[in-house]
Amino acid sequence: FLTMRLISEELRQGTIETLMTAPISEAQVVLGKYFAALAFYLFLWAPTLVYVAVIRYFTPVDWGPIAASYLGIVGIGALFLAVGLFASAGSKNQIVVAIASFFGLLVLFSAGLMENLANGETAKKFFGHVNLWQHMDDFAKGIVDTRRLVYYLSVAAFFLFLTARALEAKKWR
Repeated sequence: FLTMRLISEELRQGTIETLMTAPISEAQVVLGKYFAALAFYLFLWAPTLVYVAVIRYFTPVDWGPIAASYLGIVGIGALFLAVGLFASAGSKNQIVVAIASFFGLLVLFSAGLMENLANGETAKKFFGHVNLWQHMDDFAKGIVDTRRLVYYLSVAAFFLFLTARALEAKKWR
């Protein structure tokens, strides 16, 4: 929902033409909007650090799982925001964007459930790598697997690339 207005509102109001005629590229527009949404997302999570401080005040804590959990939250949030931004570039209607984002993320989550249904070893291995449920479970246990972080960053980069291409395609319409 954080991303549903980022580009769709520009498309609806017609201000995207003004933005695209500025001396910046589509990629710069996409990255600017993405990092603004990511900063706001991190700002929303910042108050939870108070909980950690309160718990630390009363009892000793293991910082590994806490730091890994926050790293996982940032990673999965970055991925979700990129998917939402891509959906925002696809429609002028914010409700359509919210629904498209929801179903896009539902497909990503459902891919992890396919691991249990797959018969072939290769398919099980593939669905095991894209299983967001397992990723979150690992981070919650304090396991920081760089493959998970690379997955988040590469999927986010892929959707940001698609968003820039979508804006470029709209330029010529």
